[in-house]
Amino acid sequence: MASDEDYMSFLDKANQDPSAGVPKTNQPRVAKAEFKTTDSGVEIPAPLKEVTQNAFYTSDADEPFVPVALKWDEAGKGLPDEEEISRLINHPDPANAHVEILDPVDWDTQGQYKDIIDAVTKAGKGNDVRVYRISKDGVRVEYWVVTTEGKGSNAKLVGVKALAVES
Repeated sequence: MASDEDYMSFLDKANQDPSAGVPKTNQPRVAKAEFKTTDSGVEIPAPLKEVTQNAFYTSDADEPFVPVALKWDEAGKGLPDEEEISRLINHPDPANAHVEILDPVDWDTQGQYKDIIDAVTKAGKGNDVRVYRISKDGVRVEYWVVTTEGKGSNAKLVGVKALAVES
């Protein structure tokens, strides 16, 4: 019969960090980074609040869609380019971020996210909708489905984003 000390020794060993003593690899900082989805004082449009209540992006890990509402001085350009979106979401290295711009129909080839695209379009009052595929690490990417609301320095970038695990 095992003693209490033997049992405690067993528990201590079982609860040790399995990576203790293993050299740390250089994991990309982006993997742990959480990108900014909202700016203080920027209201999330009602269509986005509604559509994200029960919407999930289907991948190896079904993740919820999250509303996006950021300040964006669009200066007559409309939607941001790859580096500008990286800056807006506080990517740790905007100049070297892996960002791919997609058309919504190319992103949603099966039509399963029509409600998402419609809600983003409604939030932007009919402005163009764009999808940004932003890499976080080897298999984790985020899809940002966004549009602009308003013009000039008072504009906002609004929409939704979801994490996808693509193995």
